[in-house]
Amino acid sequence: MRTGFQISSLVPSGLVFDGVSDSLDSLILAVRSEAAEARCPLCATASSRIHSRYVRHVADLPSARRKMRLRLLTRRFTCEVPHCRRRIFAERFGEDVVPLRRCRTARLEHIVHHLGLVLGGRPAASFPKRLMLPVGTVQNLSRF
Repeated sequence: MRTGFQISSLVPSGLVFDGVSDSLDSLILAVRSEAAEARCPLCATASSRIHSRYVRHVADLPSARRKMRLRLLTRRFTCEVPHCRRRIFAERFGEDVVPLRRCRTARLEHIVHHLGLVLGGRPAASFPKRLMLPVGTVQNLSRF
């Protein structure tokens, strides 16, 4: 019996799978938000007027002994409320998907946090390497 595996099942909820690129030691999944609009962080008014786009690279849980990275297409929106100080804002993906200003998904962040609590110190620094979990500084994450 053949089991069907869809690579889109690796993508966190709230994101849409667009494509995949492959390297020797990692998979890079191209994803974007499934929402048509975003709310301004200051006035909470919904906006569907897109100003621009940029790409974020976010570390995710490994799969099949390969590191995973999300190539997250992030949109900037224009706030159309005249009295709002925030003219342009980037869409937010939610604390349960990609926390604000983080370079790891929430599910990876959760595992790294608990490994640090349970193991502590040097064991917590070396054990995630064996699990192929990217931890450390931002410079270390850019290498995978």
